[in-house]
This record gives sequence, C-alpha cells and structure tokens, in this order.
Amino acid sequence: MPVLLSFLLGIFSMGFQLLGSRMLSPWFGSSVIVWAFIISVFLAGFSLGSIGGGLLARLPREPRARAATWIAALAVAGFALNAVFAGGFLAWLDRLSLPLPLALGLTCGLLFLPPVGTLAALTPLLVQHLHERGRSAGFASGLISCTSTLGNIAGIMLTAFFFIPLLPISTLLGIWTAGVAIVTVLVCRCLRS
Repeated sequence: MPVLLSFLLGIFSMGFQLLGSRMLSPWFGSSVIVWAFIISVFLAGFSLGSIGGGLLARLPREPRARAATWIAALAVAGFALNAVFAGGFLAWLDRLSLPLPLALGLTCGLLFLPPVGTLAALTPLLVQHLHERGRSAGFASGLISCTSTLGNIAGIMLTAFFFIPLLPISTLLGIWTAGVAIVTVLVCRCLRS
C-alpha cells in the first residue's frame, strides 16, 4: 500500500505543476521565466517537505501518525484554497502592478509551496513505515522514491494529454482537492496500520 500511495502522491504533485502553469498563464504568460519560478518553487516544496517529513519520521509511531493527519489536512486545505481563491488572488495581485519577479515569487510561493511541501512531507513517513515493517532503510527509500517519481511522470502525462484538454482548470482544481483528500486519508490510515 505505501508504494501505491507514493505513486498517487507523485501524480498529484507534478500534475499540479501543470495545472499551476495554466493558472498563471492568463496573468503571466508561459515564458521561460514563468516556468523557472514554477519549477523552482516546486523543487523548494519537495525539498522542504522532504526534510520536514524526515524530521517527523523520527517520532514514535502514534505522534508520527497524528502529525501525518495534520500534514494531510494542511495539504487538502492548500489545494482547496487554490481551487476557491487563486483566481481572485491573481486578479488582486495584477492590480498591484508589482515587478514581474516579485509578483511571480509571491504567487508561486503562496499558491504552490504550501500544498506541494505538505504532500512531499508524507513521503518520508511512508519510507519509515516500510522500514519499520522489515525493509532496509535504503531499499525503502529507493522504492518510495522510484514509485513517487513514476507517479510524477504519470501525473505530467495524464494532466497534459488528458485532463487539461478535457476540463477547465477550475474543475481540475476541485478534482485535485478531492483526489488529494482521498489519498491523504489513505496515507494516514496506512501509517496507523
């Protein structure tokens, strides 16, 4: 189960990167500068989430499971806030006429960093879960990293070739919120088993 869950977290993480690019496109375009900010913020979210999750993985089992529940709730809230408020936030920010790097930094940092960072924090908890069930630390880490990366690829391809051409971004953000809610509940249940 942890392997499947890491795959699904990967889908939602990188699929969200493409959704994010579509969210920003009407306001900022899709230049290499926009993509540089998006990619950098996502990588920062993966890094911060990974180290945060790694620190939480050192907790005893029950406090770790409680922490995972809070992380899951924050992840769902981050996606829900994007679904409900991103358009209004982008319109408000546009009226401020800030310099492009500042506007992009604020946008990507506020809209993308929290949900991506919280999803990434769950991955080390899945590694610890596997390790406590008899897998070596290196194998558990490699397995979760591999399946998460395969999920990243699937998320990019599904989002680019299926979801974005088929549905409006507002609908997709709602689907992402619901999907993340389901997957994070399953992660929390897995970590308590």
